[in-house]
Amino acid sequence: MLWASAGWIVPLVIQADSELIGYVRATFGLDAHPTAALTAVGRGAAGQIWRLDLGPRRYALKELFRRPADEDVWRETEFTAHVAGAGVVLPASLPAVDGRFVVEIPDGLGDGWLRLYEWVDGVPVDPTADDVAEKLGDLLGRLHANARPAPDDADPWYDTTPDAATWSALADEAVERDVEWGPGLADRIALIAELSWLVTPTPPDRMIMCHRDLHPGNVLVDAAGRLVLLDWDDVGPACPDRELAIVLMRWHLGEDGRVDAAALRRALTAYEAAGGPGRLRDLRSFGMSVASDLNYLRRQAAAALDPDTLPEHRDFAATEIQDSFAMMSSIEVLEGVLALAGDRSQEVSCGSS
Repeated sequence: MLWASAGWIVPLVIQADSELIGYVRATFGLDAHPTAALTAVGRGAAGQIWRLDLGPRRYALKELFRRPADEDVWRETEFTAHVAGAGVVLPASLPAVDGRFVVEIPDGLGDGWLRLYEWVDGVPVDPTADDVAEKLGDLLGRLHANARPAPDDADPWYDTTPDAATWSALADEAVERDVEWGPGLADRIALIAELSWLVTPTPPDRMIMCHRDLHPGNVLVDAAGRLVLLDWDDVGPACPDRELAIVLMRWHLGEDGRVDAAALRRALTAYEAAGGPGRLRDLRSFGMSVASDLNYLRRQAAAALDPDTLPEHRDFAATEIQDSFAMMSSIEVLEGVLALAGDRSQEVSCGSS
């Protein structure tokens, strides 16, 4: 089963006579089978995940809400094949018969685009389980140790933030329209401004190819106890220091704002043992975490306020906004994580200017 950020998704089954199943079978060259079904198992901001059953064979079918750039898709598939060879467990992308990895849903069968992957049986990861910190550190360390140099400049999503005027306008509109999350955003304007000071440009010569979305919701544990890393749509250039920081925050910071110090240290030890080059040196190492979280919050707030947003997407956005509020950390919390990580190396850090 797959885990969605908003919680478990109640399965919705489309029966075997669905024209969409026939289209997917023909487009991706899959064997026909009299027993076939699509089951909705989760969704995120970028798309809906379905399990496609064709007799005994299972696949993961991703329905994308927006079409990704061909260059990004090819870069992702090349990178995932590379790190899979280094022992990173992941579901492989499956091409259509004509070699494409993204195909458009035909008129009359729906809107959007489709990607097909191998299906991976697994259960949601428990970040607090005894051996997960070590496995997480090893996974990220392998990713970074085997990553290739980034081919282009950083994505502004990860090293810039919306300006103060944008936040004030969003909060004012939300409060004026009396949406549930409006006061919460207004109350956090000062904290957002304080955190935004930590976001600085990434030195181009320190960037490597990174996953850029390694949170517990994108990880399963398979029958062998291995961590399986899903959702590679955001693969791209980033600083290993900053991705290390964002992973530690997302995995070892509890809802009560307390850091699991022992788990964090075990993850760092395993990361370094696996050859991970990232180090936390100062508060600016958290710049990627702050930038991506604030840009995501802005996007969801704008979608929730847009009158043209479909109700299902508006409801999703409202839930994500509340989750973003819960995840927003103070400078004091970041200082605590930095102290726990310690100055473990004298290398130049991407967190430093």
